[in-house]
Amino acid sequence: MNDARHPATPPPSAWIEAPQFEWSGLVGEGGPQVRFRKGQTLFSQGDPVRQVYVLEEGRVRLVLLSAAGHEQHMAIVGAHGMVGECGAFFDGRHSVTAIASSDVVARPVAHQVLLAQMTQDSQCLRQVLWLANAKLRVLATQNLLLSQASATQRVAHHLLQLAATYGRAADGGTEIGIAFTHQEMANITGLSRVMVSNVLIQLQSEGLIGKVKAHCVVRNIDGLRQRAQSV
Repeated sequence: MNDARHPATPPPSAWIEAPQFEWSGLVGEGGPQVRFRKGQTLFSQGDPVRQVYVLEEGRVRLVLLSAAGHEQHMAIVGAHGMVGECGAFFDGRHSVTAIASSDVVARPVAHQVLLAQMTQDSQCLRQVLWLANAKLRVLATQNLLLSQASATQRVAHHLLQLAATYGRAADGGTEIGIAFTHQEMANITGLSRVMVSNVLIQLQSEGLIGKVKAHCVVRNIDGLRQRAQSV
């Protein structure tokens, strides 16, 4: 039960940025790097898990495919994060498809090496558990949003998550510290890019959000909460 004096931590944003995690004990110094261009697949749902990837640069989106071939975008993992680890602990097959959301630099790690490192390195174990927990919480939130929320509610909710997770004080509001594209927002909300653009334009016209260079600024966080209040 939550103590009223210590409110629950807000759900992590679907844009998962690991907090400066240190993976040197796992990947070593000067280990091999692999590069993926935007749109390239790192691994596909159902593939055997032979390796996981520690992300050094860029973002990777995790996509669940239905039997009919429909895509549901689950989360976007950024630098210092890891993708592919979940299947290593279950049935040995990837449960999602991982696609580069931007150009990506990563370090591959054999899944058996990851499992061995987790048994002897408590920091590595804590970081893997943090990422797994973040992805589980994002999955639960995504399921609720996609089943119950309108387009405006979905976008407003993700903006609030981003502001809570990556927000920093700025003139006239809270600046979201990571940049995102309209296409990324469309992927994660299950909307078209045009619909996302229209919602963002509407929220900006109402004075709820603004833009400073490549970053979104939440100018009226209470008003934005009202737009997402039914979620």
